[in-house]
Amino acid sequence: MIGIRQIVILGILAIGTYVLTSSIYTVSEVEQMIITQFGKPVGAPVISAGLKLKVPFIQEVNPIDKRVLEWDGSPSDMPTKDKLYISVDLFARWRITDPLQYFLRLRDERSAQSRLDDILNHRA
Repeated sequence: MIGIRQIVILGILAIGTYVLTSSIYTVSEVEQMIITQFGKPVGAPVISAGLKLKVPFIQEVNPIDKRVLEWDGSPSDMPTKDKLYISVDLFARWRITDPLQYFLRLRDERSAQSRLDDILNHRA
């Protein structure tokens, strides 16, 4: 028969395991992390791969891609000197070099893609 003491010990072990797993996170080779505390970045970006620790329940992990990312614009017709129209397909390759500034200004890749749409499609 299970006693109260054993139930309490199992409960404490379960809570301890949950807190421990909440404080561990993994950084892969192709990403970097910004740690936020109550929505504000704390410390330098985590750029080295491996297992890392954070304060559970207070700090949040925000992954940012290290790879070369792509932007693909919509094709547009442009006039030539001879007044002929040619179809131009726009594309760009980009990489995040300053993860902290990226996080502070854009937060995610969707916002960055939208910003690139505004900049690159406007100049076309």
